[in-house]
Amino acid sequence: MTKACCRQIRSDYVIPQTIRGAGRPILAGMTPTHTATRDCQVLVVGAGPTGLTLAAQLLARGICARIIDKGEGPASQSRALGIQARTLELLDTMGLADAFIGQGHRVRHLRMYAGQRNLLDLDLARNGSRYGFTLHLPQSQTETLLRARVRELGGTIEQRAELVRLAERGDAVDATLRDATGREIEVSARYVVGCDGAHSRVRHQTGLPFEGQPYPQDWLLADVALDGAGSNDAVHAFFRPNGLPLVCIPMGGQRWRLVMANAGDRGGQPPTFAEIQELAADRAPWPIEVSGPEWLSSFRCHLRSATSYRRGRVLLAGDAAHIHSPAGGQGMNTGMMDAHNLAWKLALVTDGRAPDALLDTYGQERIPVAAGVLKFTDKLTGLLTMRNRAKRAVRDTAIPVVSRVPMVQRAAARKLSQLSVAYPRSPLTQPGGHGRGPKPGDRFPDVEVHTEHGPARLHHLLGSGRHVLIVSGAGIHSALETAGIGRYAELIDVVGGNPGSGFALVRPDAILAARGSATDTHRVVGYLRRLCGRREPEPATAKVLSEVAAP
Repeated sequence: MTKACCRQIRSDYVIPQTIRGAGRPILAGMTPTHTATRDCQVLVVGAGPTGLTLAAQLLARGICARIIDKGEGPASQSRALGIQARTLELLDTMGLADAFIGQGHRVRHLRMYAGQRNLLDLDLARNGSRYGFTLHLPQSQTETLLRARVRELGGTIEQRAELVRLAERGDAVDATLRDATGREIEVSARYVVGCDGAHSRVRHQTGLPFEGQPYPQDWLLADVALDGAGSNDAVHAFFRPNGLPLVCIPMGGQRWRLVMANAGDRGGQPPTFAEIQELAADRAPWPIEVSGPEWLSSFRCHLRSATSYRRGRVLLAGDAAHIHSPAGGQGMNTGMMDAHNLAWKLALVTDGRAPDALLDTYGQERIPVAAGVLKFTDKLTGLLTMRNRAKRAVRDTAIPVVSRVPMVQRAAARKLSQLSVAYPRSPLTQPGGHGRGPKPGDRFPDVEVHTEHGPARLHHLLGSGRHVLIVSGAGIHSALETAGIGRYAELIDVVGGNPGSGFALVRPDAILAARGSATDTHRVVGYLRRLCGRREPEPATAKVLSEVAAP
C-alpha cells in the first residue's frame, strides 16, 4: 500500500458505507457534506511532538499514515522546552538531531538552592551520551521541524480535522472525522493511535480509565527577559521555606522561563505581568530584573495514567496515556519515546512481518516507564514545594553531601536525561549472555561499527528501522549463520564491531535485545523467531559449536 492510499475520494452523490457490526457494504444516499476516503494503514490522531514523531517514523518505513489534528497548525506558544539526551539520540536516528541543536539552547547544569545557599550542581555531561546536555527549544519550533520531516516523507497533516467517533470492525477501525467545513469523513484504518493529549478523544472513545488526581494548586508560567538569575547554561531552582519556589529556565540569550508552583486556585486565570514581577521579587533569593513578557499562563498539574495503552486496534501515546508535573522536563520526552517504541513494532505488524501480539509489548514496556516518570516528577515537585521544617533540614543537609559522590552524579544525570530507561522484564528481552556494558533490555550506546561501506555510527544505521546485529569476528558470524540467522535477513543488518561480547543485537529503538558469545547464538534466533511469530525449531547447540570449532 502506498502513501497515495490516503488521498480523499470526494463525492456529492453516493459512497459505499459499512454498517458497523454487519461487515458488508451498502449504498447509502449522502449529501455534499460527506467525504469518503480510501483506507489508510494507521490513523494518527494529534499532531503534537508525539504524533509527529510517530507519523514520521511510520512514513519512513513505508507505512501509509494519515495524520489529523483539530488545531490550526503548530503550537503558537513555546509550551514544552526541554529535549533530553535520550530524545536527542532518537532524533539522531531520524537524522534530525543537528537541526534541532542548531536552533536550540544547550543547558548543561541543574542547580538547586535553599535561599542563597547552593545545594546541588548536577552536571549533565556525566550522563554517558554524546549529548551531555538538555536542549531547550520551544515546542513550536520542535513541531515545525518534525512537520517538515513529515512533509519530506510525503505525509500531510490535516488541520482542523476532529475525531468524532471510533468503532472497531474485525481487522479494521472505522473512524468518523469532522473537517473544518463540517464535512463528516469516514475513514477505515488498520490501527488508530491517539496522540491527542490529556483530554484525548481517542481515550474517551475506548473507555480506558485515566486514573490519578490533580495537584491542589495552580502553577504559573512566564516567558520573559531576565537579568540576574544566574548563568544561562543552567536551570536554577530556588527553594523557599514557605514552599513557594521559583524555577528559572534559560531559553537562550536574555529569554528565560519562570515557573512558580503553589500559586493558589486561580480557575485558569493567567497572571498579569505585574503579578509575575511581584512574585519573582518575592520568591528569588536576590534581586532579579524581569521584563519583556511574551507568554503568561496558569495551569493545574495532574498526576494521571491510563491503565492500558491498548484496546484492540486502538493505542494511546504521550499525554493521552500519562500526564504529570513539569518538574524535570520529562513529559514531551516520554511521549516522543512512546512513539519511538511503538513505531517500529507497528510498522512490522502493519506490513505483515510480525503478529499483532507484538503490539502488546508496547504497553508492557512503556507503562512501567510512565509509572517511574510520574513517581520521579512527583518527588521533584515535593522537593520544590516542601514546607515541613524537619523535612527541609534533611533535604538541605542530604542533597549537598550525596550529590558530591561521582556515582550519584552519573546516576542522577542519566535519570534526568532518560538514558536509564530500560525494559529488563519485557517479553522481548533475551536475558543472560556474557559481556561488559549494557544488559539485555538496556539502552545500547552509539558505538562505531564497520559496514561493507566503511565505518558508521550505530544510531545512523538504526535510522533504517531495522535491527542491527554487531558481531566481533568471523567465528561468531559463522556460528550465527549456522544457527539460522539467514532466515531473518529482511529484519537485520549485520555489521562488525566490538560490542563487548561476541555479538549484540540492537533493536530499532537502540535497546539491546540479546547478547552473548558463540554458544549463545540461539538467543538471537529465538528473539527473531518470536518477533516474527514463527515456530521453527532451533538448531542443536552442538551443531553451532562444531561450526565455530571448524578451521
